Amino acid sequence: MKKHYLAVDLGASSGRTIVGTLEDGKLTLKEMNRFWNGPTEVRGTLLWDFVHLFRNIKEGIALAKKEFGDGLVSMGIDTWGVDFGLFDADGNLLRNPVNYRDSRTAGMFEKVFERVPREEVFAQTGIQFMELNTLYQLMALSLEDSFQYRSATKLLFSPDLLSYWLTGNMVAERSIASTSQFYNPATKDWAYDLLEKLNIRTDLFADLVDPGTVIGDADGLPVVAVGGHDTASAFAAVPVKKGEHCAFLSSGTWSLLGTELTEPVINDASLAANFTNEVGVCDTVRFLKNLSGLWMIQELRRGWNEQDFDYSWAAMEHMALETEPFEFFIDPSDEVFLAPGDMAGRIQDYCERTGQARPQTHAQIIRAAYEGLALLYASVYESLEQLAGRTLDTLRIVGGGCKDTLLDQLAANATGRKVVTGPTEATATGNLIMQMLAMGDIQSLEEGREIIRNSFAEETREFEPQDSDAWQTALTKWRDACRG
Repeated sequence: MKKHYLAVDLGASSGRTIVGTLEDGKLTLKEMNRFWNGPTEVRGTLLWDFVHLFRNIKEGIALAKKEFGDGLVSMGIDTWGVDFGLFDADGNLLRNPVNYRDSRTAGMFEKVFERVPREEVFAQTGIQFMELNTLYQLMALSLEDSFQYRSATKLLFSPDLLSYWLTGNMVAERSIASTSQFYNPATKDWAYDLLEKLNIRTDLFADLVDPGTVIGDADGLPVVAVGGHDTASAFAAVPVKKGEHCAFLSSGTWSLLGTELTEPVINDASLAANFTNEVGVCDTVRFLKNLSGLWMIQELRRGWNEQDFDYSWAAMEHMALETEPFEFFIDPSDEVFLAPGDMAGRIQDYCERTGQARPQTHAQIIRAAYEGLALLYASVYESLEQLAGRTLDTLRIVGGGCKDTLLDQLAANATGRKVVTGPTEATATGNLIMQMLAMGDIQSLEEGREIIRNSFAEETREFEPQDSDAWQTALTKWRDACRG
């Protein structure tokens, strides 16, 4: 008997609804609708448009019900991390949620660390320090004493907000809550002590629920709290076999490089390396580092196309391959590359500022971006193995970014590890697997991953390391230029 499940998958630039159909142990996907997502600047503030998102989600649900009828079993929502909406006592959203790239968190590290040392923040949360984290957004609101902050009675993270609009039930799904930097993965509760020391309100949070919990229904369709953070869903879809030791890379606008553990790693070494311990599905911990991903390359293409160069992705890859390797070294994780803007100019300025020559051609710039990403992966991979205390023989890359075969090969070269890619629709697939688990149609995450292996075998590609000595030399040069 066929069963159908609806995944709502919202990234930082687009959203879509996808129906997954399970039949004879295999999963097939069908997109219902796709829609734009992104920030809009209003009076100097970058805002998300959640009403637009909700309207398109409702359209996707209607399309799925029309096509699949009573065979539609459930639905679940995953989104990007850290952002949230504030609600009043009547359950009304007080303002469109602010985008994590907004400048309101500038300087909030210093404000937080004046009250609580960096070491204590990490000890209580185990989360990587990024000024876009919810903790610093709330610190900014607290210091501003904004009307919305004073008036709110509840805070809901992005997927929980949309699920509330569908079901009327307010919950805090654990994987998305863990991105906030005020959730404690060791105690599995909010870090109340930390928030009280920071004079941030502790009465705003909904009750925590685990991924795989049915939280209500939308006009009769059960709504499941899946891995609400898109990386939690993506990691759930990595078709790793039981006993396999590998690194996971969720590749898209962001790159999330890490591995799956049973307990958090919260110590001086992981603090120094700025790693994060986010909650995964089925009592796992996503021990990883959040890195800039294809964002830089996306911005290069956007900027050049605005100048009427009209480069395709394939053309940009070809340009990178046709120019000399290892001429310029950049660190894509440098904060100068975080915001939208003239990415080509920033790369040129970065090289000049770090004592290198200034890349002149578009090919040199795109090659520097690709190599910078691959060398960043290699540096973090080494730290990951040391901190996790295990050798990770393979790098498994999932998500839309794994379709970039140039980056896949360069990642293999730089890390010296075999790269295995797929599935490309990892986030939606992990979302669907958790729905199946919640509805009792599969019994374990391992069973779900076996379904993924059987369903998407044709997507799987392998890349063996090449030119290992040259890449090791390049990694040393990269560290000298970017970290020296």
